Amino acid sequence: MTKYNQIKGNKTYRHEQNPDEKQLHDNFLEHIGCNYDTMDQIAFSPQSNGRLNDREKALMVTTIQWLGSPVGQCFLCDNGYIKQK
Repeated sequence: MTKYNQIKGNKTYRHEQNPDEKQLHDNFLEHIGCNYDTMDQIAFSPQSNGRLNDREKALMVTTIQWLGSPVGQCFLCDNGYIKQK
């Protein structure tokens, strides 16, 4: 198992009931791939030597996953994003 596979969002048990959460969670991890430097670059400026720990990376993935939840979908809708299949 790669380190990429070890980083997961919180409450992934919800994926069975909410495929939108799973889709955003999995797509984000797939987009990042094994390049954790990308997560560091999202959180820090390119000039920074800061690194995210595994908890912070999981929090980032959980935040993306949350956008697929009913509350997250409402947040996106309220901010002008329309879900398209």
